[in-house]
Amino acid sequence: MPKISKRKSARDARIEAVQALGKWTRLARGHVLLGGSCSCGLSANLQVGDFEQQILDYLGGKYAVARNSDGIATLLREIAAQPGPDSLALLSDFDRTLESFDELHRTR
Repeated sequence: MPKISKRKSARDARIEAVQALGKWTRLARGHVLLGGSCSCGLSANLQVGDFEQQILDYLGGKYAVARNSDGIATLLREIAAQPGPDSLALLSDFDRTLESFDELHRTR
C-alpha cells in the first residue's frame, strides 16, 4: 500500500488576517474580569478592546506596519489586502496575544 503524504499547506497571510479579524471582533466585545478573586476587594470589568492600543504598541515595537495603524481592525484589513514580508510573523504574535485573552475570558 503506497504511503499518502499529507503536505502541510502553505500559510496564506490574507486568509489568516481575515480569520484574525473575525476573532478580534468577537473577543473585543467580550469582557475580562480583573481582580475578581483578589482579597483587596477591587475588581474591574474591562473589554478586551480596551487593550487595543497596548496590543498595537506591542506589535509596533516589532513590526513597522503596525506602527502607523490606527486600529487592529484596520491593520488586519491592510494585511488581508496586501500582506508584507513580516505579515505571517505579526499574525502569529497577534494570535498568541488573542489566545491569552480568550483563555482569560473562557475561564471566568
